[in-house]
Amino acid sequence: MKTSIAMFAVCVASGVALADTVHATYTGIEGGSSAMQLRVEGGTYYAGHMSHTITSGDRAGEQFNTFCIDFSENAYSGRNLSYEIVDIAEAPKPGTPYGQTIAGQINAVVANAVELGWIGEDLQADENQADYLGKMGAIQAAIWEAFGSNIEVGSHRTSNSLEHYYSILMDDNTFDSSLRLNGLKAMVSEGQQDMLYVVPLPPAALAGLGMLGGIAGVRTIRRRK
Repeated sequence: MKTSIAMFAVCVASGVALADTVHATYTGIEGGSSAMQLRVEGGTYYAGHMSHTITSGDRAGEQFNTFCIDFSENAYSGRNLSYEIVDIAEAPKPGTPYGQTIAGQINAVVANAVELGWIGEDLQADENQADYLGKMGAIQAAIWEAFGSNIEVGSHRTSNSLEHYYSILMDDNTFDSSLRLNGLKAMVSEGQQDMLYVVPLPPAALAGLGMLGGIAGVRTIRRRK
């Protein structure tokens, strides 16, 4: 009976998220040409916080930063797109879905970054914190690695600050693979890189998911005060 109730709660919560869309425009990477560089898949790319502006609804004009979870497509600035909000396991679109294992690995990276205090539970960060760009680059690098990209953190083409914070984030002695961030989803749009997105679930749903995490042995991150 408990299992049935738990599955129902997950379905309800997922239904809320999966019904959502967000209209947004990608405006560029934080730091511009000063953003961290990373050698990955045989090329050198900027890695860091990806900035967007919401273009419709009650939140029109609101800016938010996030991270890329799609290495098969490019991020084009200036496009006003409709993104579907889906489970990370269903991303990328188009493409082969990541599935729950990879989705969990991506979520764990983000949750550990939250635990370190580099980003908040809404993926936003204090841009005035020490080495902001290095920390954001490290998070992005670890996310790309989580879904199977061949990153070369030790390459001479990779920024030293990114390498340093990557080693902190992914330290075998401190990284907790069981950490999860509630409400973490994917925003997907064909022809544009897919990104992470946090869906603010109703308090009751969040409480239910918290209990589910305890039942399943998955530790959700503690809210910082």
